[in-house]
Amino acid sequence: MNYALEIDRAIENEDPALALALAERWVAEAPETHAAWGNLAHVHEMRDDFAKASQAVSEALRITPDYPPYLFEQGYIAYRLGNYTQAERAFGLCVEQSEMTHDNFYLDAARIARARCLVLDGRASLAAKVIADAAGDAAAWLDGRFSKEDVLTSIRAATQGPS
Repeated sequence: MNYALEIDRAIENEDPALALALAERWVAEAPETHAAWGNLAHVHEMRDDFAKASQAVSEALRITPDYPPYLFEQGYIAYRLGNYTQAERAFGLCVEQSEMTHDNFYLDAARIARARCLVLDGRASLAAKVIADAAGDAAAWLDGRFSKEDVLTSIRAATQGPS
């Protein structure tokens, strides 16, 4: 059985219970397969069960450390749980790994997400440095869409303080 394909079909058919059952079955049958854990994390995430998603993505990273898609997902999950320090760290690792492997797919989104977390964590000065290299038209989806300009605006507001 191609679990990834069947999970995608269940998601497309808006059957989250089936998607979860398939992902859990895949993990049970292949506990050392990072993709099984990554899919389980994704299904939990779609169900807004971020605690379980965090556990699953941690298992995926145990098997395949430093894999940018899982690092980004780990950051996203931590962000959704309100743990901005942990999210910033994961997004930072995603940036590092993306740069090392010359994989630009997550690079700017991770920079923007990391900067957003730094602002929320009270470190706006560092956020300005982090986001400087992001492309002007780049964006990241967290609990909404954040462009580079959105984050720069929040950095300016945080560094200027109340008027």
